Amino acid sequence: MNKRNFAPALLVILAVLTLSGTLFAEEKTISLEECLALAEANHPALEEARAALAGQQAKLGQVRVSNALKGNLSASGSRNSGSDGSYTTSFSVSKLLSDSGKNALERKSQGLSVDAASESQRETVLSVRTGVKDAYYGLLLAMRKRDQAESAVKTYQRHLDKARGFYDAGVKARFDVTKAEVDLSNARIDLVSAESSLETARAALSRAVGVPLDHARPVSDFLAPRDIPAENFALEQALENRPDIRSSRLKSRAGKLGISIAAKGNAAEISVSGSAKLSGTSLPPNDDFRVELKLSVPVFDGGLTEYRIAEARASADGLDASRKKLEQTIRYEVLSALLSVREAEARISAAELLVRQAQENLTLAEGRYEMGVGNVLEVADALLAFNSARVSHFQALHDYSTAVSDLEQTLGGEFK
Repeated sequence: MNKRNFAPALLVILAVLTLSGTLFAEEKTISLEECLALAEANHPALEEARAALAGQQAKLGQVRVSNALKGNLSASGSRNSGSDGSYTTSFSVSKLLSDSGKNALERKSQGLSVDAASESQRETVLSVRTGVKDAYYGLLLAMRKRDQAESAVKTYQRHLDKARGFYDAGVKARFDVTKAEVDLSNARIDLVSAESSLETARAALSRAVGVPLDHARPVSDFLAPRDIPAENFALEQALENRPDIRSSRLKSRAGKLGISIAAKGNAAEISVSGSAKLSGTSLPPNDDFRVELKLSVPVFDGGLTEYRIAEARASADGLDASRKKLEQTIRYEVLSALLSVREAEARISAAELLVRQAQENLTLAEGRYEMGVGNVLEVADALLAFNSARVSHFQALHDYSTAVSDLEQTLGGEFK
């Protein structure tokens, strides 16, 4: 290699060593199941969903105890100039005996809100797991591409060594050596790009999992082709199992209950209360006991209850419309996800055939070159086609795996 070609090649090698910390750091193997377990334990989105569910459960508790027996104890004392001091101690209790069923409706409505929050948590779990799978398969693809780029560099180096040997023996022209040097430099540049993409994929997996995964090397393989449900069955499963549609239905039911709750705004209430009071300026104190039964019947409220009913009815209609819109969206997403899986599966077999053909063509081209009847351009084209076919095969496997993962999320549950 002359000095003009040596300097750029040296810069490429230094770039590879600089950008790729994994060349010196030991890669740690990790499986997909390990990544999923880490995500479920550490991902902040799941912590947020659990907190939201706990909040709804606490609200349900508040509604349940709103009609419970309540007690209050108070004590006070005072002293004025020129008079004896005085004191007062009292204890009172109260209990709402009947609110015409308003609290029962509120408990039922809040129970539906708890169930909706539980479905939202399940949706978050599915979303996080899908994100982890997609990121894991992305890292696996980047790793395969990096390994293929390394293999290509070694292959181009062997071709350069052969070209130099033929040139030194006077069998081939100087052009063959120059062409091999250029191809090797391009392969090293491709390796730099592959290393950079690999580190980006590792960062994406770390983000999806929720914890740093430096130097992670995936050991789980891409998914093998499997049976997928028919369109009608898949749609039924999605409409039955997807947490977003289940949550939407629960909210719609709660919205209808909201109309009944609003109508109870002017309902009668019956309550009982009692108190015991000790007061005076000296001992023994004066005592006072009181028991009260109270009936409250609103007569008119200026139309406030009617407006609240109208607001609740409008909210319920909006929730129904949202549910119908979501059902339409689900139908489209199911069909689109099924088509993506089928298309990706078809590309796998086509890519496998392309790899076999490219391998055969490369073998023939190398044999012709070594026998002296072929040329370096034929070998270069065959090697480029082979590398491209291998990458296309990796890409097809990746696309199929992510398509299946997305289909699982679309249907609302993972395949067993």
